[in-house]
Amino acid sequence: MEKTTALSPFKTMRISTKTSLKSESERGRRQKKHASNSSSNSSYLKTNNNRSSPLENAKDELEVLCVQMNKGIDISEKEKEEVDERVKNVEKYYQSSLMSSTMENVANGYWRVIYSTAPPPSNGQLFGPICGTAFQSIDKEEKTYENVLALGNWLTLRLKATYKILENTNETRWTVSFRSIQVELFEKKEPVLVKAFPKGTTREWLTTFQDDEWRIVRAGRTKEEISKNVFVMRREKPWWET
Repeated sequence: MEKTTALSPFKTMRISTKTSLKSESERGRRQKKHASNSSSNSSYLKTNNNRSSPLENAKDELEVLCVQMNKGIDISEKEKEEVDERVKNVEKYYQSSLMSSTMENVANGYWRVIYSTAPPPSNGQLFGPICGTAFQSIDKEEKTYENVLALGNWLTLRLKATYKILENTNETRWTVSFRSIQVELFEKKEPVLVKAFPKGTTREWLTTFQDDEWRIVRAGRTKEEISKNVFVMRREKPWWET
């Protein structure tokens, strides 16, 4: 679970927003929320300008915006650009060569996706209004990773893949090879459906920020896709592992 107590006001904001605007449409709710919360969010961030570093302030601002933008689901290009500006404000502080451990060691484990511009279900959207919670897990011993979309305890989609770290990149560039996608029902470990990807289905990951609590990755097949498809993640163990 999250260790940083300074982020608890965001949780409060998230709950109160959902309650007060429950009856509105998704787009109308987000637009109203973005406008009505801008002053209160700015006020909160101003009171936290004495945080330990400019990086922590940049993380706070990015977290607020990821909440406002509903994890990237059904947002406009202008809104994506607004978030990307905040993402870059965090990325600029990253220097992989100064990490106390290897990136693979730090990235190992579970990460909750709090925002993504990659196609669904990367951001937690299954289809239409049906959304779940997206996680990414990395197993450094097996050199595997999984993208997991969980809709409560009744439906789980699990994309399985392997990865290879490219040489002379300070571990920032990985080639990932998709293996299969499977469907699980009602917390059963055995999948009810497994579909293999065609051989050679790969993507490239570019890690642009990594520390013990945050992970930002840009991913795709081309330079254009890599620049557009961003994943913002926070370290969090999913409920089925607690």
